[in-house]
Amino acid sequence: METEEFISGFCRTYNGSQTVCCEYEEKDGKRTLTFMDCAYKRCVNQGACEIYKEAHRLGSEEE
Repeated sequence: METEEFISGFCRTYNGSQTVCCEYEEKDGKRTLTFMDCAYKRCVNQGACEIYKEAHRLGSEEE
């Protein structure tokens, strides 16, 4: 089953607030992040991105 979460926060790349849609796959009681609608894989600020960190934190939670 897939679920969506919308995460808002400050984006250093755009120097402003952004809302990012994140998709998760739920399997065996665990959520895995499968998609973010920003270019986080290519983002130079990925290491300091609070939106990215929150998306992965939500993905590691058990349902």
